Amino acid sequence: MDRRHILGLIGAAPFVTTALSPRSANAATNLLNPNNPDDLYTIHRKLNHSFDNRVVYWYIRAVRNGLVDSQFTPFWDMHVGFLSITDDVEGGHSTKSMSAIFYTDLDTGKLLETFENPYTGEKIPVRQPGVGRSSGLYNKQGRDGHRAERPGLEVTEYGHIGPAWVIGDDVWCRGDTGFRAVPTTDEGRMMQINDWTTYQGSISEVSDPDVTSANATESFNDINTWPTWLNMGDHPGNYVSRGFGRKSWSTDGMPPEWSAIMRDQYPKEFSDPRAYIEGA
Repeated sequence: MDRRHILGLIGAAPFVTTALSPRSANAATNLLNPNNPDDLYTIHRKLNHSFDNRVVYWYIRAVRNGLVDSQFTPFWDMHVGFLSITDDVEGGHSTKSMSAIFYTDLDTGKLLETFENPYTGEKIPVRQPGVGRSSGLYNKQGRDGHRAERPGLEVTEYGHIGPAWVIGDDVWCRGDTGFRAVPTTDEGRMMQINDWTTYQGSISEVSDPDVTSANATESFNDINTWPTWLNMGDHPGNYVSRGFGRKSWSTDGMPPEWSAIMRDQYPKEFSDPRAYIEGA
């Protein structure tokens, strides 16, 4: 998922088990080692993105919740598409992406127009994320981010690659991103985004030099501060989602719920996502 940026340390030491599945046994001597920074970079890039220029499609199905006093309250379903194009750059790779995120009613599956906030009782218009563009720059440690000053805010962005673990033929690799915006004046409020993603695939497939983009699934959580439009004010708590995802390489691999909304709301972007991603 491509949202925030910064150099990050690789993290705690990963491990590799010696037991291999039949699929990976023949390639045991050629398997990538997640303890090696170059191999870890390759694992992450093949699972998350690609070593070629095709459009990579990610779908995430999640439920958005409020978290107050350690109790979760479901808000709505999230249908998330992240489509990206990868290019080589010195020391890593760059990405151009399209995000297409839609909130639907938990019971009816229809796009949400209004939401009754269970904490405040206010009925408010829903700000649908819709479709947008983003870009990222990755080196061998993670997203090439920075600390920056914005009007009234000091912003720190980050994005880590790894750690990764191998058990049998399964490989899991983390790819967490996020940012923190701290007010530099008495006005405004702190904002925090934590996107936690763990990609899963086959270490034998990822290690195959002929594979440029490996089959993968993911588990996803974010733990954020309340969005402004929800009108939570100083109400304590967090804005949390929990979901899962799958990677593909065409719209055929995207679920019908997401595709139907895209056809209806954004037919041009749905029919030619590459043109939109590249700004054509």
